[in-house]
Amino acid sequence: MELRQRIKNLIEDNDTTQKKLAERFHVSESTMSTYMTGKYRMPAWCVKEFAEYFHVSTDYLYGLTDLPQPPMALSEGEQDMVRRFRTLSREQRELIVKNIAIMQEQNKA
Repeated sequence: MELRQRIKNLIEDNDTTQKKLAERFHVSESTMSTYMTGKYRMPAWCVKEFAEYFHVSTDYLYGLTDLPQPPMALSEGEQDMVRRFRTLSREQRELIVKNIAIMQEQNKA
C-alpha cells in the first residue's frame, strides 16, 4: 500500500479531516490536498508529522512494514533475557510464561 493511501486510511480510522491536519501542520488546505492527491510529493517533514500525529512509524507510512508501531526498545539486560529465552525448549518457555503470569498476579495483591 502506498504512502497516501495509508495516510488516507489513518485519517478515516481516526475520524479526522485533511482540514484539521492542514491546520495542525501549518499548511493551507490546498497544499495538504496536493500532497494527498499526489500532485506534489509529500515532504519528509510532513510524513514525520503524520507519523507523530497518528502514533505510527514512518516505515509503516512508507510501506516498509505492515506493523504500525515500531519495535519495542529493549535494554541490554532485556535483550540478554530474550536471547536466553530463545535457547530454551518449548516446554521450558511455557513454564517461564506461566511463572511470569503467577508473579504478575502476586504483584496485583
